[in-house]
Amino acid sequence: MTSQAGRSFYAFRGIPYAKPPVGDLRFSDPLPVDPWLGETLDVTREGPTCIQYNTLVQFILGKEDCLKLNIYTHDLDFANSTRAVMVWIHGGSWFMSSGNGGLTDIYGPRYLLDRDIVLVTINYRLGPFGFLTTEDAEAPGNYGLLDQSMALRWVRDHIRYFGGNPDAVTIFGESSGAASVQHHLLSPHSKGLFHRAIAQSGSALNPWSIEKSVGEYSRLLAKDLDCLSSNSSEVLSCLRNKPARELAIFRKKIEVFKIIPIAFGPRIDTERELPFIPDEPKNLIEQKQINEVPLIMGLNENEGAFTIAMLLSNNGTLLRNFSEDPLKYLRSLSGVEFTKNGDQVINRIVEQYFTPNKTFENQLTELEQMISDYAFFKGIDDAVHLFSKFSDQPTYYYLFGHRGQLSVTSLLGLSPDLNLGVSHTDELYFMFTNDFLPRLNSTNDITVSKLLLDLWTTFAQDGVPQSDLVNGGWCPIEVDQTQYLKIDAEYPAMMNQSMPFHDRLAFWNQDFNPSTV
Repeated sequence: MTSQAGRSFYAFRGIPYAKPPVGDLRFSDPLPVDPWLGETLDVTREGPTCIQYNTLVQFILGKEDCLKLNIYTHDLDFANSTRAVMVWIHGGSWFMSSGNGGLTDIYGPRYLLDRDIVLVTINYRLGPFGFLTTEDAEAPGNYGLLDQSMALRWVRDHIRYFGGNPDAVTIFGESSGAASVQHHLLSPHSKGLFHRAIAQSGSALNPWSIEKSVGEYSRLLAKDLDCLSSNSSEVLSCLRNKPARELAIFRKKIEVFKIIPIAFGPRIDTERELPFIPDEPKNLIEQKQINEVPLIMGLNENEGAFTIAMLLSNNGTLLRNFSEDPLKYLRSLSGVEFTKNGDQVINRIVEQYFTPNKTFENQLTELEQMISDYAFFKGIDDAVHLFSKFSDQPTYYYLFGHRGQLSVTSLLGLSPDLNLGVSHTDELYFMFTNDFLPRLNSTNDITVSKLLLDLWTTFAQDGVPQSDLVNGGWCPIEVDQTQYLKIDAEYPAMMNQSMPFHDRLAFWNQDFNPSTV
């Protein structure tokens, strides 16, 4: 393949890193892949995405046999394997997307491979295939996270043959991929498998990063497929014999609004002999149960704009549905659909953010702020300060504030004149390529792409993010003192002050905490 700047590089795609998780291995921990001795593995094409009902395109994609990874590298000199390795963990709310690029997804390598790194992107099990649980040792869940750890083991054992340094591995991800990165920072399963970490727009402390209702949705799935039983083994045996598509389409049946509810995601799996997530992430950090490495964390100025854009897409059909029964949507958005006093929780949020007797359609800015604060800003800000206090390694904090020509609003078909700010996922188009999307061509977009790639790849090389575009350099956060890098085209620089949303977090910090309700 050829990078954006015209550099040639090698692509090895669809390499299996674990046994196919099918048949009796469905809802089981991943097993190492059998070697393909005496055969040549064809890695000229991407492997399938993991099976999913993708709510954005509204049909089932992928296959169950999907535990594959892609490697992009300049150099196959394994006698001199010195290049930093960057392993990308994709987002998608734990139930959709993939690590693929080019034709089937947005994580193509042509920008990053302008730099002297080895890029690895991975696929892992999603939805019920990755996270179903019987809430006991028969099926404790978290298979998708264990898949990621298995992929990291494969990278440790083999990446030197692709010019990569197994002692310089950076894990990075966005949204649920960023929450995954932080789960690896706190999991005994991933200890020693990576050396730096970057979490973009997601944290293990976000309310959706530990799902409280996975067992409830697992029971609903079993009921839907006539597999209900008080015996976990019988439930699992029944579900393992169902066609994969029948499990995948359950997503459509429970969908309230596009990405809501998540339903199947990580959980505290203490039923497991060695839990992947042994305790609440906040407790693990405070107990210093951390795989300590240098860490970059940050967020986009208007994370919740992603949701507003989806409400406005398709001529506003979803927005009209939302306005007819806003409490239904807000219950799911806030993750209290199974909470006894969920309506009481929602009423407190509505009182805090919205003006009475005014329609939600006329309060989209307030709705965006509520989603940004609750779903992203609070958990990310809390995690930054906890890691800076309890980890002995530096934590770097950023705020991404550049709205490019490619953004969620334009990709969802909304008017380019509609400016919802810098949304969740907007930074990805400066880092990755897709063969269906135009390349960056505005001066500011190219500048911001260079800035992000500078910072991320230098950090991967030695744990210190650097770019000649940053005035004064990027300093790690100090304990009890907020400072962050403002990333934009005009004047990227350190800000020695609290984040712009800081005052709004008081409601979530002191007055109200849904997790304790």
